[in-house]
Amino acid sequence: MRFIFLLLYTFFLAAITNNSLAQTLPDKVIDVKVKTPKEVVKDKIIEADIILQIKNGWHINSNKPLDESLSPTIVTLKDNSAIKIIKTIYPEPVLTKLQFSQSQMALYEDEAVIKIQFKIDKGFNKRAIKLNGEVEFQPCNNQTCLFPSSKPFTFELKINK
Repeated sequence: MRFIFLLLYTFFLAAITNNSLAQTLPDKVIDVKVKTPKEVVKDKIIEADIILQIKNGWHINSNKPLDESLSPTIVTLKDNSAIKIIKTIYPEPVLTKLQFSQSQMALYEDEAVIKIQFKIDKGFNKRAIKLNGEVEFQPCNNQTCLFPSSKPFTFELKINK
């Protein structure tokens, strides 16, 4: 009997630990990849695709969630005096109703591609530039939403003079 109790207790602790781990590591819900042209020209519009790969069974809120209490997905490039952001283009969300929600939610699932258009300043005189960015997002599954989180990303561009 004591063995069965210990076995059940171990399974209970494992379940709590795994759930706690998911709560404390929401950044594991997405992977971020960046796709850019092989070479870019200064003072011309450059478009970088920020590809968010969302783990199976999870969603993230769109950039314009329908529920004001939910946090939007926001992709930004960190301050860099050598670039000027022109526009950030978000994909259309999937509208769906989850088990815990009374109304539809605007979500990204599987993969979302956010496009950032920017220019490199004419006065920048190096052959490459390293840019840092961040994705702010709130991961959800069919039962609940986790606390908002962020995930950094970095990419480098070769500049054609």
